[in-house]
Amino acid sequence: MHFDIQLRFQPSPAFIGILADMNERYADWTDGSYDWANQTEDFLATPAALPDFDESLLQTPLSKRAVNDTLQIAIALLSGNYPLVRDYLKDTRFAFVIGYPRSGGSYLTKELLRTIGLEHTHVSEALAHDGFPDLRETWYDWAGDRPYYHLQHSVFEVAEFLVIAHLYYQRRTAKREDGLWLVPKKMHKMVAWAGSFKMLLGQGRADYIMTVRHPVPACISIYEKGGGLPADGLFPMAAPRSAIEHWVINDLMHLGHSAQEIARMPYIDAVLTSWSQFHLRMAGSGLFLGDRNEIRIVPYGKSELETVVRDYRAAWSSDGGAPEPVHVHDKAAQHPDWIARGDAAVDAVARAWASLGLPFPKLSLR
Repeated sequence: MHFDIQLRFQPSPAFIGILADMNERYADWTDGSYDWANQTEDFLATPAALPDFDESLLQTPLSKRAVNDTLQIAIALLSGNYPLVRDYLKDTRFAFVIGYPRSGGSYLTKELLRTIGLEHTHVSEALAHDGFPDLRETWYDWAGDRPYYHLQHSVFEVAEFLVIAHLYYQRRTAKREDGLWLVPKKMHKMVAWAGSFKMLLGQGRADYIMTVRHPVPACISIYEKGGGLPADGLFPMAAPRSAIEHWVINDLMHLGHSAQEIARMPYIDAVLTSWSQFHLRMAGSGLFLGDRNEIRIVPYGKSELETVVRDYRAAWSSDGGAPEPVHVHDKAAQHPDWIARGDAAVDAVARAWASLGLPFPKLSLR
């Protein structure tokens, strides 16, 4: 007995935008005007809206291959044909940068791209940064006032990402002497599917770089990114200003907080709860599945972050140039009354990790 089902694949805007860039039909995401990893400025940026492309975009040889490969990989994901996926990616080595927002992940991703000869402002944020693929813990989500089947959407975006990254880096970068291409990717949302990703890709097929920062300076950096601490000191539930603030709301709602409760939360309390939840999820997400040597835990700091870059330059770059210096600021001094609460959150998470036999790093207030 068997059943036939029909699935509808609609390419995501991220996939279309990257594909248009690769076909030299769209450059607004990669013209160098948007520095998504700027260390000296915190600002909100709205990605340039995609124009309406006609069907000719999908008729180029590259586009036909990308769409066909995506369909094949999506079917393999849905049917459990992981050997096909691994074979497709046999020449690809991913370097996933995973961490709570404002923890040094953008800096590392930028520097890993430079390691393989790419300037990050000419690589779309969609390809290199968070957001795509859109992974969530829930199979269903809301679109307006009705639920929709988010799991299918996520599976297709994973297929899109695996294919477009595979094609992009093989065309834009040189392979190493052992025949491998390095694919850097900042992937905050990895924690939602970490064990599945590791099982899919297989042992020894990717690096997992976990950045960890003290929640107080991370919180300050988050509100600076959003335009400043709200005048009332409360979390802006009614009008979140950035993707990060949306993620914080999602974390809190998953813990059972109502919209009314979140609207009454001090900003620091909302972020501390979200920060704690993220790192507790990280511990049990499956990231540590298999060989723990694939995991590199990097506490936020100038020496620690720059050392990661130097190690990758030694392994992947012909010139081994020095990394851009990390700019570290004593942000916590702005809110001395937050420090004790932040330290308590760090201690609680560290104890939880220790109870699971996992090492949690020492964190500074920078």
